[in-house]
Amino acid sequence: MPTRKNIFLAVVCFYFVSASILYISDIYSKNVYYTKKIKKQQYMHKAARFFGEIIVDAVMLHVKLISMRSVHIITGFTPFYLASRMADERIQANFYDKSTHKNIYQLPQKCHDIAHYGIGVPMVFLSSLAVWGWNEDLRTTARIFAIGLPFVHSGKDIIKKLRFKSCLRPWNERFNKKHRSSGGFPSGHMANVVYMTTLFGMRHGPAWGIPLGLFASFVFADFLNCNRHYLSQLVAGGCLGMLFAYAANTVISQKLEARWSVECITTPCDTTAFKVAYRF
Repeated sequence: MPTRKNIFLAVVCFYFVSASILYISDIYSKNVYYTKKIKKQQYMHKAARFFGEIIVDAVMLHVKLISMRSVHIITGFTPFYLASRMADERIQANFYDKSTHKNIYQLPQKCHDIAHYGIGVPMVFLSSLAVWGWNEDLRTTARIFAIGLPFVHSGKDIIKKLRFKSCLRPWNERFNKKHRSSGGFPSGHMANVVYMTTLFGMRHGPAWGIPLGLFASFVFADFLNCNRHYLSQLVAGGCLGMLFAYAANTVISQKLEARWSVECITTPCDTTAFKVAYRF
């Protein structure tokens, strides 16, 4: 039979073991809670920093559009645009028969499909380099390129809302025979290919510029051949793309040359701090 002393010792041991288990469990729960809280705050800071940098870069891209460089580009393109505007109808007459409402002397349909849909392949590939590019310059170039793409697209859409004669597309068998379609000025596809060709050509040399330039030339020739755009509309699209390319190049150069950096971090003590760094 257990004695009172043994029962008392057993109760005391049970109490201390239970208290120890509860204490350890409480400490573990607090550690898990604070660890999860810190990780959550870190994720939130990283997300805020990521989207904040995108907003800042997008603003800076548009700020750099307003520069003397842009004035020089527009001034340089203006004579070519005016000359091509006067030659639009004569050039288009070589690829369209008005009496039969048919396109003539056309490239194979596959060429038209590649020019129209294939442009998305280099755009996606070049944008993805922001994640897996093999050096900082390439990753930064790809990142700013991706940020600028929607603005190139929206910029040409805003211009296309204007209603004037230069916006009318050339006669085309796929369009109405009596009423000409609008929305041709400027060429969005041409703006995109010139944007990526100029930007990557300036940043990374002929190894990038030549292949992209050949593809841009192909898109230019195909869209002129299939009566999708007048020559002047393609020239205007190229001007828009080049404006964004030079602005993006300026933003990239400033980001890579910047030595000061400020970062918001979360410390192990569950406090928020700012880290200021300077590269020598």
